[in-house]
Amino acid sequence: MDKLNSMRVVVAVADAGSLTDAAADLGTSLPTVVRVLAATERRLGVRLFERTTRQVRITEEGRLFVEAGRRILNEVAEIEDSLQDRRTEPVGLLAITAPVLFGRLHVTPVLNAFLSQYRDVSARLILIDRVVDLIEEGIDVAVRIGHVTTSDLVVSTVGTVRRCLCASPALLDAIDPINQPGDLQRAPFIRILGLMPSNRLTFQSEGALQGVDLTNIRMTTNQADTAVMSCIDGLGVGVFLSYQIQEAVSTGKLRVILEAFEPEPLPVSLVYSPTKRISARTRVFISWVKLHLSERLVPGMSKSV
Repeated sequence: MDKLNSMRVVVAVADAGSLTDAAADLGTSLPTVVRVLAATERRLGVRLFERTTRQVRITEEGRLFVEAGRRILNEVAEIEDSLQDRRTEPVGLLAITAPVLFGRLHVTPVLNAFLSQYRDVSARLILIDRVVDLIEEGIDVAVRIGHVTTSDLVVSTVGTVRRCLCASPALLDAIDPINQPGDLQRAPFIRILGLMPSNRLTFQSEGALQGVDLTNIRMTTNQADTAVMSCIDGLGVGVFLSYQIQEAVSTGKLRVILEAFEPEPLPVSLVYSPTKRISARTRVFISWVKLHLSERLVPGMSKSV
């Protein structure tokens, strides 16, 4: 008996909940499914399913068999795909999503280089500042900033970005010196909703966390570009991700403050489906991004810019 085929049949029955539906899913006949299932149970000496004319109920032995069968079938599929990828150039449409500004500054150049290397691949790049459901929206790879907690997706960290406080030189010259986090309570502040869900900021101080409640919020916005411009115009201090202010800091329009108290950097991660049957283009793109995006994020915006 073909043991792999018997595993496919048993897993299909467990997934479909009926012999008829399993046969349809496998593209075979009902008598074939009945015959393979019966032969598998005889070989194992256990009942995998309790069957009536109306329903199929999996047994405890069946659950153990299905769990092992899924793992083995996935491993076989991974090996087959890996061998096929060795002789298959990436082709087809690749769907990627990333935060808007980070996508423009970092993901787009990496993707453009990839498309130049692999001429038979096309791309759909969605830049949006919200978490996208990969399955529902047909996304192959998402680039996410921040801690990702999920049990059904692969999360691969490729670098980090700092969370920086900054202000215009003119504002810093006009207000009392800001040498400690508590000094921010006397300063005007620009708040980005995505980075600051409340008016409280948390800092690292000698290994411990220190919270500061801001009392002078001059502007609240959901757009980083708007907040950066407001800071450049001297309306207040702001907290930003390092890539959002890289240009403004390097040109002297903004000055980073309280570097010694910055919280831990946020991870930049690739998020994608754990399925073993991802396309060659997706697998190759993931490897490409891990290498080239990592290079762009190291060392990132160094301290004392």
